[in-house]
Amino acid sequence: MRTHWVIGVLLALTPAFLPAGDFEFVVIGDTRPRFESESFRPFENLISRINTLEPDLVINLGDLIYGYGPRSKEKQWDRYQAVAATIRVPYYQVPGNHDTHSRSARRIYGERFGKFYQSFDHGPCHFVLLDNTEEQRWGYLGPGQLAWLKADLQQTRARAVFVFMHFPVWEPERVTPQYYAFWERTLHPLFRANRVRAVFAGHYHAYGPTRQFDGIRYFITGGGGAELRPEYRQSGGEHHFMRVQVSDAAFDVRVVTERGEMTDPEADVMGGLLFAARNVSRIGIRPDTQDLRTGVPFTVSVDNPYPQVLSGQAAWVMDASAFSVDPKGVSIRIPPGQSRTFAFTLKALLDHPPLASLPRLEFRVAAGSTQHRFHREVRLLQTMTAPLRAAAPALDGQLTDWTGLPSLVLGDGSAPAEFRSAHDGKTLYLALTVPALDAAEARESGFGDEVQIGLARHRSGTDFGGDFLRLGLNRDLPRVQDRTPGHKHPFALPGVQSVARTHGQRTTYEIAIPLRLLGASLTGKGAGLVLDLSFPAAEEQPSGAERPEPGLNSFAYRVRYGSDSLVPVYFVELRLEPGHRP
Repeated sequence: MRTHWVIGVLLALTPAFLPAGDFEFVVIGDTRPRFESESFRPFENLISRINTLEPDLVINLGDLIYGYGPRSKEKQWDRYQAVAATIRVPYYQVPGNHDTHSRSARRIYGERFGKFYQSFDHGPCHFVLLDNTEEQRWGYLGPGQLAWLKADLQQTRARAVFVFMHFPVWEPERVTPQYYAFWERTLHPLFRANRVRAVFAGHYHAYGPTRQFDGIRYFITGGGGAELRPEYRQSGGEHHFMRVQVSDAAFDVRVVTERGEMTDPEADVMGGLLFAARNVSRIGIRPDTQDLRTGVPFTVSVDNPYPQVLSGQAAWVMDASAFSVDPKGVSIRIPPGQSRTFAFTLKALLDHPPLASLPRLEFRVAAGSTQHRFHREVRLLQTMTAPLRAAAPALDGQLTDWTGLPSLVLGDGSAPAEFRSAHDGKTLYLALTVPALDAAEARESGFGDEVQIGLARHRSGTDFGGDFLRLGLNRDLPRVQDRTPGHKHPFALPGVQSVARTHGQRTTYEIAIPLRLLGASLTGKGAGLVLDLSFPAAEEQPSGAERPEPGLNSFAYRVRYGSDSLVPVYFVELRLEPGHRP
């Protein structure tokens, strides 16, 4: 009862900034249960708050049921429709990949709901609901729907247009390059020319990052019930929906959770994590050379890219029975365009501390009206030297010409991964052997890379930066994809080569990276690379058994629910043996 009372007070304190005659609508996404469950409890909890608000209408951005898997979907759909029927205002939806993942699933959706896409007017505004799951291609609008969309936008006389879809095609790391290019060259110009004010999508189980292109605001809201992204949840993200309040052609948003309401900047945790990836150094501890019991000093650097002062707080969150960090927190005030470095000491209080729960530093900073919440976790670094060799290994997906070179074992279990490296003075060679995976399952994440390798610069001491280069590798693609945060083009990295070969239950990827692409990372005092390696973990289970639900903090869990570009799993500090470089 107390929790409900607190929520009621928070809602009552929200500014009543809507003039009489204007309206409000709710946007919610990814309301499906976890796995094959028929329990919609998080969605139902949010529905009770929606009904309390009494908006004019509700729009669901798709992934309505779990859908995948061998079980019949009829009970899932029956349960979903029973839950959705408790919404006491007009309710609209678009399909997500979980709803239309196969031809038969799409047929069932059509039989139950009829429309895959539609538009309607409400007040002075026009609402357009798109289906970008056509032909089981995630992000795709077919020619028929595109022709309908053009005609629909051209005929409306509404003062403002709002667009809704499942896949956030404006995010190059969330969809395949062809659908990002389709948004950039076709959809966005169409929106820009036809008074579109905002576009909403889900799929990514978080709120944000919020974008703005040519005056059009693009929102991601995928926290309506499905399992949340681990890094989003760890930074304070919760299940939520958006409350959009419209006045004439203008609008404002609030993000509503079970604990109250936030503004868009307050709620945009994912924007904060992207800020951290570009402007805040990461923390790497070498467990093989540093004794956590005696205390390990380290630093964290923060850059301010804004024209205003960046200010706020950073505080450590940890298991106080296992670790201590001194100081426990710091105040942050960084002038425009400058950097600050903060020093800490980490100490383990136990002989065998739980390394899976290493402390994390939580930031709350702001520059002008821009606010960021994010965290930095301590990472354990394995170390490796890439020897200089006269002859380059053949890129054939085999390891016969790597004999005698050192290797690192990554992970445990019955089939751990192995990593090797070498260089010939002009090219860096990497070899990564990982458990083979179901490629179709991996592609559920959007762009669906089977392996990602990020390269960051070692800054000093325990400091290393965000990825200046990130590679996306797939067995059936001859080119290495550019997954570097913030990059749009080119989608294939020129000069980088990769070959993959599967042997039984293991796949070996061999990669050649020209040293010229690594630049200053290899020169100067303290020079070196930190590589982060992401790939799916094999699921060990009896043949034919139903897949178990991965643990919430496992890498299998992260891979199952989207790209792992923000949560790499293995970190390797790599130093190149001296030798000729052009």
